[in-house]
Amino acid sequence: RGHDGMDDTPELFPRPDGTVYLCGLAGQEPLPVDPSAVDSHAAATERLQAMAAALSPDLVDAEVLMAAACYRPVTRDGLPLLGAIPGIEGAYIATGHSVWGMLNAPASGEAMTGLILGGRSRSVDTSPFEPSRFPGARSWRPETSR
Repeated sequence: RGHDGMDDTPELFPRPDGTVYLCGLAGQEPLPVDPSAVDSHAAATERLQAMAAALSPDLVDAEVLMAAACYRPVTRDGLPLLGAIPGIEGAYIATGHSVWGMLNAPASGEAMTGLILGGRSRSVDTSPFEPSRFPGARSWRPETSR
């Protein structure tokens, strides 16, 4: 368990070149307005190093080549957004997969192809993921510059 009492859920991805990608710690910091303000925390990197060592003896002395932070797209209801953007002809969105983005990318891509090219997906029922499910989405219009 993490220091916040929540279960840690690290993700470990060995790469063909011998490097290992490790991620999975979540925080509650709000998304900064300036993307350059996104920063990793040394304590989180240290926790991930300890988890890596516990997961595999080969990672006990592994060198950290890079530490980074990112914000995962998550919707209010936890479901992804897949579909046409209300009020904007020909605009579509596929986001909000949270930690499941890599796993769901192929199915989402296939579903979006069907929506864009044929008006509906033959592989996935996208109705639960429509952007119009959120209040106000049906009348969304981009701001115009003055």
